[in-house]
Amino acid sequence: MKNNKKLQLLFLDILTDNLESKKQEEKVTKGPYAELFRKKLNLKKDEFITVDAAQKQLPDPKKYHGIIIGGSAKHPIPSDENHWMKNVYKFINTAINTHIPLLGVCGGHQFIARALGGTVIYNPQGREFGTIPLTLTKNGTKDLLFKGVPENFFVQSSHKCMVKNINTKGKLLASSDLCEIQSLAINSYTRTVQFHPELSYHHMTTKTKQYKQGLIKEGFVNNENEFKKLLLSIKKTGQTEKILLNFLNYFVLPNKK
Repeated sequence: MKNNKKLQLLFLDILTDNLESKKQEEKVTKGPYAELFRKKLNLKKDEFITVDAAQKQLPDPKKYHGIIIGGSAKHPIPSDENHWMKNVYKFINTAINTHIPLLGVCGGHQFIARALGGTVIYNPQGREFGTIPLTLTKNGTKDLLFKGVPENFFVQSSHKCMVKNINTKGKLLASSDLCEIQSLAINSYTRTVQFHPELSYHHMTTKTKQYKQGLIKEGFVNNENEFKKLLLSIKKTGQTEKILLNFLNYFVLPNKK
């Protein structure tokens, strides 16, 4: 059971089951992906426990005061699903059913929607990538996850898939031009965001340079000049750090008491 004397926040790493791909991603993050979250949250290493969902048996969600599920290179759609991903869906449902505060980020957002019977698809308008503007809904402006965040703000984004619908009475909290469901409140303790509050300007710039050939190949940018414009369009997103801290302060810490 939860140790109420010490904060225990679980980071469930669903990035990939391909160890070589994970090494490539760590070149962007300059180390383990999970560390981006821990450092933004200003938590000690013994307060922030990381489990690789593709490599290890999943723990009991009830052992933790809160859970974050990060981004993923795996797409939670039927043609891409494998055994470990289905185990994550079961884990998510257990966490939700036992009222453990849960935050899904990008892939985590999509995995939660899929676990709840929702539909995840490849975005028919194409990839959403770079620094993009987001708008909060009326529900979003009132939600504690976005406390102190303006109605219109910028985020770092990198995804091909999106949540098309969700089979539950969730509330829409934020949208972008290419992706309507950018953030959801599933219930009083589960939140999801499609964007990346953990990525800094530096990380997004590095990621863009790493993805250069792929972005040109798929036509996201058509030539060197368009790629340079994409790089110049990347901005600092000072509001997104508040979102992670809000999850910690208004969802996780109250569960510790």
